[in-house]
Amino acid sequence: MNFEHNSVLKYLKVLLITKVHWVQQQHEKKRTKRDYVANPSASPFSHIFTRVAPGAQPHGQPHYRAVPGVAFPDPLFSEQWYLNGGARDGLDMNVAPAWQKGYTGKGIVVSILDDGIQTNHPDLAQNYDPLASTDINGNDDDPMPQDNGDNKHGTRCAGEVAAVAYNNFCGIGVAYNASIGGVRMLDGVVNDAVEAKALGLNPEHIDIYSASWGPEDDGKTVDGPGPLARRAFIYGVTSGRKGKGSIFVWASGNGGRHTDSCNCDGYTNSIFTLSISSATQGGYQPWYLEQCSSTLATTYSSGTPGHDKSVATVDMDARLRPDHICTVEHTGTSASAPLAAGICALGLEANPTLTWRDMQYLVVLTSRSAPLEKDTGWISNGVKRKFSHKFGYGLMDAGALVNLAEKWTTVPPQHICKSQEIIEDKQIPFNYGAVLDFYMDVNACSNTLNEVKFLEHVQCKISLRFFPRGNLRILLTSPMGTTSTLLFERPRDVISSNFDDWPFLSVHFWGEKAEGRWHLQIINAGSRRVSQFGTLKKWQLIFYGTNVNPVRLRSPNEIRSSQWKSPDAFPFPTQSQPVTDNFFDPSEVFNNFPNLYSFAGSETNPVFTSLDETKNTKVRDNSKNDLDIDDEVIEGCDDQCDSKGCFGKGPTKCYSCRFKRMDKTCVSTCPPRSYSDQGECKPCHEACETCTGPDQKSCLACAPGHVRVVDLDICLQQCPEGYFENFIDKTCIPCQPNCAGCQDRPDHCTSCDHHLLLYQNKCLAACPSNTFETDDYRCAPCHESCETCTGSNSSQCINCPIGAFWNEGRCVSECPAHHYADYNQRECVECPPGCSECNASTCISCLDDWKVNIKGRCQTQASDKCDVDQYYDNGICKQCHSTCDTCDGPTERACLSCASPLILQGTRCVGSCDMGFYHEKDGQICEPCLHTCAKCVAKMNCTDCLNGLQLQSGECHTTCATGYYSDKGLCVRCYMSCKTCSGPGPDQCVTCPDSWLLLNGECRPDCPANYYKTEYGCQKCHYSCANCPECKVQEDKRKINVEALLLSAQSLPGGQFFVSPFNLITGLAIITCLCIIILFVVVFLVLQRNSAQSNQRGFSRVSIRKPKVTCNYNVVSVSDGDSSDSDSSEGQNLIQEKAERTSC
Repeated sequence: MNFEHNSVLKYLKVLLITKVHWVQQQHEKKRTKRDYVANPSASPFSHIFTRVAPGAQPHGQPHYRAVPGVAFPDPLFSEQWYLNGGARDGLDMNVAPAWQKGYTGKGIVVSILDDGIQTNHPDLAQNYDPLASTDINGNDDDPMPQDNGDNKHGTRCAGEVAAVAYNNFCGIGVAYNASIGGVRMLDGVVNDAVEAKALGLNPEHIDIYSASWGPEDDGKTVDGPGPLARRAFIYGVTSGRKGKGSIFVWASGNGGRHTDSCNCDGYTNSIFTLSISSATQGGYQPWYLEQCSSTLATTYSSGTPGHDKSVATVDMDARLRPDHICTVEHTGTSASAPLAAGICALGLEANPTLTWRDMQYLVVLTSRSAPLEKDTGWISNGVKRKFSHKFGYGLMDAGALVNLAEKWTTVPPQHICKSQEIIEDKQIPFNYGAVLDFYMDVNACSNTLNEVKFLEHVQCKISLRFFPRGNLRILLTSPMGTTSTLLFERPRDVISSNFDDWPFLSVHFWGEKAEGRWHLQIINAGSRRVSQFGTLKKWQLIFYGTNVNPVRLRSPNEIRSSQWKSPDAFPFPTQSQPVTDNFFDPSEVFNNFPNLYSFAGSETNPVFTSLDETKNTKVRDNSKNDLDIDDEVIEGCDDQCDSKGCFGKGPTKCYSCRFKRMDKTCVSTCPPRSYSDQGECKPCHEACETCTGPDQKSCLACAPGHVRVVDLDICLQQCPEGYFENFIDKTCIPCQPNCAGCQDRPDHCTSCDHHLLLYQNKCLAACPSNTFETDDYRCAPCHESCETCTGSNSSQCINCPIGAFWNEGRCVSECPAHHYADYNQRECVECPPGCSECNASTCISCLDDWKVNIKGRCQTQASDKCDVDQYYDNGICKQCHSTCDTCDGPTERACLSCASPLILQGTRCVGSCDMGFYHEKDGQICEPCLHTCAKCVAKMNCTDCLNGLQLQSGECHTTCATGYYSDKGLCVRCYMSCKTCSGPGPDQCVTCPDSWLLLNGECRPDCPANYYKTEYGCQKCHYSCANCPECKVQEDKRKINVEALLLSAQSLPGGQFFVSPFNLITGLAIITCLCIIILFVVVFLVLQRNSAQSNQRGFSRVSIRKPKVTCNYNVVSVSDGDSSDSDSSEGQNLIQEKAERTSC
């Protein structure tokens, strides 16, 4: 839920909503659209049979298929040069071959995250999808933009993807039969919650999210997604599209004019996004392009105005005027990302099973460098694949991408290998051109579950300090000799000095090996003068990839039967192979891939021929539960067969199964790492050890080598950014609400949310005493002579300790001449003119040739010889300035007193006191305010402070007192439960009173429901717990119960059964109980026999009736459905306990 308010009262009412468990104050983020105002082919793959996406659902009117060789009648199609061979040398995005195969995006849903889209536009309305749309800014479901002339961006992007073909409006979309939606999010305040809501919109329905915006491309900003947006990305790639992962396409940025780097943009610098750059019509780098190592590929866009054409698409016009609903002036990387999204939609139609990582592989392997090699900067990596910091792996090729998509099979699970974090604390030289070299030998997590043999993404996480930061160039070289520039110089980045755990991403090592020596270089390559050493604090490498050959393709003759080809060659070329632009040659590569997964495709039914070649014998199987009445049914079937019988001996010969079916074998229960779906055992996601469904969010327990992200309830190999990894419980715990990153503990912060300050691994609302706020939002110590300060030098003091006095920024033990020490305010105050020694009220002694008058002020010795309004000069009395009552010179700055209504300020007479002075009511004098005040009404009553200081109770301080926060320079009281805070709400606490606990920004005496207390504070219970004293205990009990049930009936080859230790324990317990019961019965009968003689012995008979006193105990029974896996695939519990109250 997201809401806005203008009063604290509304904000506090949130607490009354019992269903609200988490609240966080949102702060506005600056986000800009990535267009700009104008500034001074044949496919390399063999023919593959056309396939149509199964289950594709139409939207709107009937969809049209392109007719080969026939031009589209749409009026602007001729202007869409990037689709019809209009680029230099007759090149384009090679979309026509995909259209000719019948791929037009039908059944694929794309959403444009922007300023909205015009839903009634005649070239979009037929393809508009309301389920892929919403208005976050307006808090409704209609993404129609405001008609103010500034909200055309999203509509233009939508037209590039899915403008309708074969009509009389504008041009056509790349995927002109795709469903198109829009999210209106940029036409208002953008914060972390807004971005997360957009990125997480309907992930089961939307296939592709296209975004053409990001942080400011100003050459000095380093910014990325907040904690909520990061979680939306993670959830999207792990759970979107029914577990196949949402596809996020992002414009790389338009900061080329400012020499910006897209590696400083946390959205394009993410492994989850396809970062798309631009090329001009001539095949060159456009002036707005940003160079970086995270760019994956390129599409055409605008270039130099008047020389290169821009992109033709639909345009926003609320009145639908025919001459205003189209444009040929869409520009920048904003126009490139939607073209890439459209091509991805064609690929998804060709193969709807593609995962988010599959799509990145297809883009890398089919993009072409040749059309853009007229521009410089191309390098071949260790597997002979060409890349560029400008264009990634080259120009996207739609025809090649769909051809490869048809043959593609899902890549193996992603492995994540983290190197040791190297804490260097090495100096970075300040002289121009100086190079700092670091080396790291890595084994790529060899012989572990995280082993990476074939690289995809590589992140180099760096913490350093260097001023100016924009002078730095950072290079990373792989063991195979590929050098990738992680950061280019940014001349405008002169304000900040820090990178804090910033994960620089490179895609240039794709396909290379990770094992070996990596080389990091940090170079002072900028032109700005540097006066001090920098410091590299720490660095770490994170490798993403697979431990086996990632590429497995189906051969052309197997596409019809959906069968995988068995290969044995790695797809990337070796050193001995020739370097070509398209090294995926169909004759040499496509037919030579090892069969790494036997379960990757369906298996054919073998057919045996009799010796006379006249009769075929069919080998039956039990893959279906339908009984063929013509087949022979025999008796003596295996116990696993049901009443329909069998056609042979053993559990593999059943016509249908009594309990479950697994790989054509009937079993009593499904084994670990599988779940039951309508009586069939199906494999869990590779991240799950036990599960209730096929996707990553259905895990009951995580597989070895995986950790559970507790708040998202998914299993991953490594904890994402913003989480602390608990190695004992193998869980990922979110860093404390104020931490942007943490290590060692969830509350041991390494970086903070942007409105807080980092000090001793804590995020604070304000710096403590004896520290000051740095440019990189940390608290650094003041000079030892200062109590508070604005910097580390001795001349930057604000307040002084006891026994010292402030004088022009320094703390001194004695005030200089002509000053007196104010012991209350610990500052040196200048004496009035003529005084050599003074106190707060009067001159004690005067300068030579001056004397003290009856008012306690100094005047010249010869002043008695002249009139009051005159001064004595070389034996002559001269007139004072007109503003002075008395004076010692001719100018307006030589006044000693003033005539009413003027007031004496220093040596001037003024009508009112200037800023920094106040009118002393007992006289006609402007006294100076305290040195910390900008304005005051009395010496001890400031009304405004100097920049950077906070006003509290009439005083100016570097930070607000404990229990207060700064609101535009004014200290305001925190909510009563907060010790310190960042705002007025109860959920804006930063620290809490002693023994209170901080949870989601709120201080509580105890943890609320569904949370439990740990040494780290309140942590959320396991998802299976209604409540819990300690989450891990509940989870472990559940895990043991599940494993006991699954293992107790697990069959082994040869008809043997695995004997679980739980069965043995249960058996012993039952035998013991039976022995006790038998002993009790024997004793009871003996006593009854002896009671027959009780009358003779004076005893009374023992009654065997039901006694009045009852003892209650629980008898736990297990229902029939619990003896095997549940048939439900929707997450039912595997064990259901039913307790009945019984009397004894």
